[in-house]
Amino acid sequence: MTLSVQFQTMLSMAAMGIWIGMAIDTYGRFVHERRKWYWLHFINDLIFWLLQALIVFYVLLHVNHANLRLYIFAALLCGFSFYKALLQTGYKHVLEVMIRIVTQVFRFFVRLFYGLIIKPVKWVISIILAIGILAARWVWAIVVTLLKIIFSPINWLFRLISRFIPKQTWYNLKGKWLKKAGILISLKNTVKNWFRKQEK
Repeated sequence: MTLSVQFQTMLSMAAMGIWIGMAIDTYGRFVHERRKWYWLHFINDLIFWLLQALIVFYVLLHVNHANLRLYIFAALLCGFSFYKALLQTGYKHVLEVMIRIVTQVFRFFVRLFYGLIIKPVKWVISIILAIGILAARWVWAIVVTLLKIIFSPINWLFRLISRFIPKQTWYNLKGKWLKKAGILISLKNTVKNWFRKQEK
């Protein structure tokens, strides 16, 4: 490798060291370890470090065709140390500001979506339900009124006929029906007892 390529490689790896430091802080900000899900945390860590290795390898491939030298690891360590010493505090502050901005923008769009779409749809549905309930009440009232109009002449005729029949006749008819019902019940019980005797 030429001297310019080596210099480019060192600068690129120092920048990748800074990138790894930023990525670690970002990952730690969004991913929290839980004891119940330690296996999921392990998988997340594995994917994170594999992704960082692939990014470093991709940059190294474009700079010096992926020729590994000892100074490459030294440049990575120097870039990471430079980030930890001078850039970490500022980056964390910027990261928190960006998270707040994104959160506020997301909440604004959620409220806008709720106000422009969800709330009007709920309002329309509530109006449709109220109209449906009111229409059902009107229909039921009309049906009840029609039934009263239809059956009122029959009721009036029945009352008119009942006035011309003496009360004693009603009681006699009622007594006759009760006697007939008693005879039928006794006959039924007699038949049941006869079948039970035959089975024994």
